[in-house]
Amino acid sequence: MKKSILLGSAAALVAVTGAQAADLPIVEPVDYVRVCDAFGAGFHYIPGTETCLKFSGRVRTEIGIRDDDDDDTVDTSFLNSNFELVVNASSMTEVGMLVGQFAISGSNEGDVALGDAWITIGENILVGRETSRYDFGGGYGIYDGLYVDEGINQFTFIMPFGNGLSMTLGLEDGRDRRANIAQYNGASSAITVTSSFSVVVPATVSTNYTIASGANLGQDATYAGMEIPEIVASLRISQGWGSAQISGALHQIRSITTYAASAPYTTLSTGGAGIAIGALDEDYGWAVQAGVELNVGSMTKVKVVGAYADGAMHYIGGSDYYEAAVDATTGNITDTMSGWYALASLNHAFSSALNVSVLGAYHDFDDQAKLWQVSANIEYEVVENLIVSLAGQYTDTEVEANTMLGVDDDSDTDSWEAKLRIQRNF
Repeated sequence: MKKSILLGSAAALVAVTGAQAADLPIVEPVDYVRVCDAFGAGFHYIPGTETCLKFSGRVRTEIGIRDDDDDDTVDTSFLNSNFELVVNASSMTEVGMLVGQFAISGSNEGDVALGDAWITIGENILVGRETSRYDFGGGYGIYDGLYVDEGINQFTFIMPFGNGLSMTLGLEDGRDRRANIAQYNGASSAITVTSSFSVVVPATVSTNYTIASGANLGQDATYAGMEIPEIVASLRISQGWGSAQISGALHQIRSITTYAASAPYTTLSTGGAGIAIGALDEDYGWAVQAGVELNVGSMTKVKVVGAYADGAMHYIGGSDYYEAAVDATTGNITDTMSGWYALASLNHAFSSALNVSVLGAYHDFDDQAKLWQVSANIEYEVVENLIVSLAGQYTDTEVEANTMLGVDDDSDTDSWEAKLRIQRNF
């Protein structure tokens, strides 16, 4: 009797337990993050997808000194810190490899900005902000020269031919390629200007002065809005011996003639010449570049780059100079400024951790300035991804007198800078 009761109770307990177990939710298998080796080291699959994600970047700090060039407002010593975080998402799709990447950078000055942000679709399409396909890069080391190599918004078509040979054709943001446009008095007669400013309200002091024909007005023309993007093309080859590239760009110049209607220019007497205030004119500049980088053995690299530009000074490192001049009496662009540069650099690795580089560069901004630079860099990897660099640079600039561009006298200035950099990559 007791045995029957015991068996019955056990059977009832099993039945109840089974009913309760049937009501419990089914736990899905955990999809742990997996290593993705299809696109190189450091990638992991995003759980539940076939997209691989990689985080990388650097943290950098510097301390350095520079000459003050007789200017007491210039910091003769400096300390800087900054960082960069790079995120890359890659996957294989029906249209080929699909990659999206962006970088965020910040500095000790409180600036946080978006760096490159681009998408590649297969082997043929690059869109977004990335290094221009016009550029071949500068020299080796921290001070790598005045060159164009920078991120720029673009729509670029890439055509690979095999064996490391490829051609590109793209449209790029012309707003990042602008230099200055000078205004000068092109009239046969002089312009008399009254400059007025308040000393003690309401008293004012006025001064009349004359701008001779062919002289700079003292105010640059305004750059009009972008109408046509930059048109950029390149042909490049990369093989075991190194790489080489030729490239070219077409640049639109759009100027709006302006003349200040407020202080310091309050009244204007043209002597019948007239001033074309607000006149719009357009012209085109262009640039070409060629470069080669050679692997000299397994420990040494040499790079030589040269470029020429007419009306496109930014492409030769001259964004602070004039690329065109406007006759303010007609509003017409009458001159485009030309220039060229040449750069040579060498890097030698004494070991896997220690390398030394040197650079020399010369820039000729026609009728404006001549500039040459030399620099050297020693880099040592203390442990993996911890790099210490010591670098220095000397620059000599010879400014040429040019009445139309507003430079009255020839001058020669030189400057130098040296810094110690510690960088942690990840």
